[in-house]
Amino acid sequence: MTEHTHNSSSRMTLWHRPSFWIAITIIALLIVAIGTMRMRATASSSNGSSNLQPAPGKTTVLAVITNSGSTNAPASTLTLHSDGSGILHYLEDSCACIQTNPGRFVDKTFPAGTFSVIQLQSTLTHIGNVSAIPNHGCLKSISFGSTTTVTYQGKTSGDVSCLSRADASIYLTLKTEVNGIYQQAIKR
Repeated sequence: MTEHTHNSSSRMTLWHRPSFWIAITIIALLIVAIGTMRMRATASSSNGSSNLQPAPGKTTVLAVITNSGSTNAPASTLTLHSDGSGILHYLEDSCACIQTNPGRFVDKTFPAGTFSVIQLQSTLTHIGNVSAIPNHGCLKSISFGSTTTVTYQGKTSGDVSCLSRADASIYLTLKTEVNGIYQQAIKR
């Protein structure tokens, strides 16, 4: 009988032990964290599927301009949407200049109508397969030289910054439009 009394008293004191409450707290936090991660994963997967077929009033990605960056500027992408909105994203690990110039290279989101994309869309539609744009390279400054490519309909162009008069005029038109929109984004 003393053995039975000893077991029941140790169960009763379990509620009075700090380690028990610490363990319960950790388990509760883990359950909350896992639940939160599952909700975020579900939300992001449902958002991803809605981008495949935009709902009325939603915008679609028109093109992505990618700049490789240089010694003085980080690599970046400018995602342009069909409604003239966009997102400029700097790649943090691509340049020490982000740490030396805090606040200068900050991601930006632009509302609809910020960029005039009608002509760009027309040019891209005319070109169609942007991967046909040559990637023949050119001389560039070590400090300021970068490459600029355009991704459209899942295909990526060669470096449009190296296009010259020897290239097709439609490619030169694209180069001018891309440069203008990209410069507008980084100066805002």
